[in-house]
Amino acid sequence: MEKTGVLTLIEVKKINQKRVYEFLYRQKTASKLEIANAINVSLPTVASSLNALIAQGLVSNCGVYDSTGGRKAQIFCCNALARIAIGVELLKERVQIVAVDLYGNTLDEDFLELGFENEASYYSKLGEWINQFVKALPYTDEQNLGVCISLQGLISDDGETITYSEILKCTGVSRSTYQKYIDYPVSLVHDTEAAAQAEVWYRDDITDDAVYIALNRNLGGTLILGNRSDTFKRNGLIEHITLDPDGPLCYCGKQGCAETFCSANSLKEKAGMEFPEFFKKVHGGDSRCSKLWKSYLHYLARLI
Repeated sequence: MEKTGVLTLIEVKKINQKRVYEFLYRQKTASKLEIANAINVSLPTVASSLNALIAQGLVSNCGVYDSTGGRKAQIFCCNALARIAIGVELLKERVQIVAVDLYGNTLDEDFLELGFENEASYYSKLGEWINQFVKALPYTDEQNLGVCISLQGLISDDGETITYSEILKCTGVSRSTYQKYIDYPVSLVHDTEAAAQAEVWYRDDITDDAVYIALNRNLGGTLILGNRSDTFKRNGLIEHITLDPDGPLCYCGKQGCAETFCSANSLKEKAGMEFPEFFKKVHGGDSRCSKLWKSYLHYLARLI
């Protein structure tokens, strides 16, 4: 059927349901009147939308407000457990997993000492562990939005292929490689981009462009443009900006990248000790460790 540009009644109802749900999600709780006034729709429209959302299990009746003399107004709220999501972080030495509700609250978490290998045996062990974790949760498959795997590597625009991963050495591996062993829908995301997206999601004060820098074992960074996360192209990644063309060799093959000066790994390697001991010496006035720390901060400031 050809589109006429006029919304159908069903489309209008879906739009109203979406507006009601989004307002309730932000406010946590509200009455019909509060919703109607906030999104500028009629009370019958709000009531109809709420009934539909309740039927879908997305919204619940959470009690009543204190009486002000008349009939007590009902309180409505989002059902945070209507959907859950599983997040998995792949690192070289271990794997971490977390289950969260619609507000990002942690429902359960675990970790596995499993060193990364681009081998079928690794993907099989990983999939078995993820499946066991999910099946042990007290939630149905219908509630599960799927498994998102965060890793140290760039992902193609269609989300199907790891286009660059020198740290894990898994360039070219496809999403289907993971999906083969996992019983739930799988998606892949660059770890730094996932962290930046989380910042945008949790923080209301990020309303415009920003730069996210992760001071992890390996340095990470991404742009947040127009209140959303956009990674740089491969040759413009923040961690591979050249700070000194004659500097140390980076895992990417270039010399003097920010990674070689501003990552936790680089500082630890130069210090030759674990961080608790290193910072104890910095605070104690040790000249060598203090010099290394000042050098780290100098290069970090230059990068920023």
